[in-house]
Amino acid sequence: MENIGKCFLCDKEYDDKCPHCEDVFSCSDDHLQVHRKDKKCLPWVVKFQEGVGRILVASRDILPFELIMKDDPLLIIRDNLMDLCVSCKHKIEGTEWEYCKCVFKQCLTVCSQLSSHSEDCALLCKVRAIDDELVESKLISKFLNISKLLQLKTSEPEKWNWLNRFMSHQDERNKNPEFEKLSNRFLSVFHKVGIESVSKPTLSHLLGILDTNSISVDSSMQLLFPYLSLSSHSCIPNCEHWITATQATVRAKRKIPAGEEITIRYSYLSLYRMLLRRVIRDAWFFTCGCGRCQDGSEMGTQASSFKCYNCREGFIQEVKQTETENCYQCKVCEKTMSEQKVFEKVTFLRSLENFSSVERIPSLILEMESTGAHPLYHSVIELKQCYIEGITNSGMNDHICRTVLAYSQDLCMYMDKVNPGVSRMRGRMLFCMARVKNWFLNNCQADIEPEAQMKGKQEMVKMMILAKKMIAGYVT
Repeated sequence: MENIGKCFLCDKEYDDKCPHCEDVFSCSDDHLQVHRKDKKCLPWVVKFQEGVGRILVASRDILPFELIMKDDPLLIIRDNLMDLCVSCKHKIEGTEWEYCKCVFKQCLTVCSQLSSHSEDCALLCKVRAIDDELVESKLISKFLNISKLLQLKTSEPEKWNWLNRFMSHQDERNKNPEFEKLSNRFLSVFHKVGIESVSKPTLSHLLGILDTNSISVDSSMQLLFPYLSLSSHSCIPNCEHWITATQATVRAKRKIPAGEEITIRYSYLSLYRMLLRRVIRDAWFFTCGCGRCQDGSEMGTQASSFKCYNCREGFIQEVKQTETENCYQCKVCEKTMSEQKVFEKVTFLRSLENFSSVERIPSLILEMESTGAHPLYHSVIELKQCYIEGITNSGMNDHICRTVLAYSQDLCMYMDKVNPGVSRMRGRMLFCMARVKNWFLNNCQADIEPEAQMKGKQEMVKMMILAKKMIAGYVT
């Protein structure tokens, strides 16, 4: 029995270990290919956690920069099919296209000769006859993808079973009138086009899976990933993910010991805690309990707190009043502020993040700080990052370089607390700092001793190498 274990992916008991790493069991060649992608054994297994569902757990110790996974989407939902080829989904440009009989555009090259669109085309023609408004809306791509998911039940039962185990929060979502309306509309159209086997619970579950697990990219499409979707959320995650074209990459931000849950950040980094809680609650129906969310000072940064408008010394912080209500109070002078007033101030400060030119950012930061923000406040940090990355791409001078260095110190303090470890954000900042250091070395040579100049160049090169490593991606 010692040689029998549970498959790292599906939990079936099996006696075959990966012959390359011997860290995980695998019940089939297909599952082994998931584990050993691009000739590298991926360092995670799937576990089930009560009340949460499936999660990813480190199967061995993982080092910073190490690749966790590359994942290709199970589904791609595009917000607007009208300007794309209905077959290849590439943007239509020029005159080399024609209307397909489903009244969507199609390339005149290979796409018009392919039969891969024929099934969708037939369905679109039927839907157009029933609900022309649906076909012309952004919802049609979601409708087509739901129909593809329904086909998995008979064509690929294993993939269907994998999909159906995703969290959908169906019961909570059915309480939303808009979700209920969409679900009923899709159900009616499916039945009218002859797909009567689909039930309301199944359809609501699939729609809930898409809303819960898909990732929006550039407000133009949603991607549903089969394995990335199993990563749990933390506001201080141990991994970082990003999307290139339609592929997701996940790498370790810090050392992850074997047995620790793999976590990523679902939300934006620099988001005020009141807004962050609402985003997480409305989109994923849970309350984050990570260290950052449990600490009212956000790991000592006070990134979601205002300077007290009364004493000018303390911070207006959230204080739990009842189970359902919070108030905000300065710990120095005990002056209070209503939740509504706090929300209005947050909204105003976030509005200042929209700037017309990089050169205006320092004056916007001063305006923010005059109304209660401080050097490590989320919106201020967001602007400082934009300034550092934007201004170093244009001409630099002594004043700009000193401003960049001052802002960089604040960013380092902020990231050490709320975004520790390896990150592309830190890499971009280090790259800009290296450019500034290089400017000083080249333009202030008379003020720098030769020995200090040599040491400065060595530090600059090291900083540049580390920055490129953080930006480039991962190590294998």
